[in-house]
Amino acid sequence: MYPIINLLSVIIRQFVLPNPYINVVKNQTYADLLNIFIGGIILHFLSFNLVGTIYKKGIDSPSSGSFLYLIIYTFMTLLITCLTYFISNIKIAIIVMLSIYIILFLILSHISNKRYEIQF
Repeated sequence: MYPIINLLSVIIRQFVLPNPYINVVKNQTYADLLNIFIGGIILHFLSFNLVGTIYKKGIDSPSSGSFLYLIIYTFMTLLITCLTYFISNIKIAIIVMLSIYIILFLILSHISNKRYEIQF
């Protein structure tokens, strides 16, 4: 099941999701370069850390981790896209983005802790 979910995740992330930096850098070529060299790394890091609050390697199935990564990566992409569309000041957009990220991280950590307290 994991290979199928992983393949669908890659296809969706590469071909379906919008470039979240197009509103920051108005030139499509520069936005693509930003997404490839910097943005993809940032999105991966943020998404991977959020998944790590919920997914426990060795306990949860790899397919659930891959699916969670797709969901969180999609959410982060859409969040950046929406914030940069509505907020033109990049500094304010970054502050709002980080605030939402921290709140989401704390909520997911709390949910995860409650989930594993019940199991053990």
